[in-house]
Amino acid sequence: MSALEVLIVVAIWALILLPGAITAAKGHIALFAAGWIVSGLVWPISAWRLAKPNSPWAHRFYEHDKLDRSRGRHPDIDPAAPSRAGLAAAIGFGLLFAAFVGGLIAGFASR
Repeated sequence: MSALEVLIVVAIWALILLPGAITAAKGHIALFAAGWIVSGLVWPISAWRLAKPNSPWAHRFYEHDKLDRSRGRHPDIDPAAPSRAGLAAAIGFGLLFAAFVGGLIAGFASR
């Protein structure tokens, strides 16, 4: 496999997984799980959605006006409550990493 082919594969994986990471960071756990089922097709759409007020994304990137919009959309979520977004991302991307390593091992074993 040439360096260009490796670069193309890495770029494609990044284009698929980056919206997944954003979706998980915004606290959309159900959409993150749905993305795994449908090969990431949900993630580009869900990455554009407003983050939940207790998500790491909202805490890091949202100013007062956007955080107020998020609280208005999700009035039942306490912004100070811990988010499960990090756990979901760790499980999902951990499974992906395990599959990637398994594929590498299987590829090298078949040579």
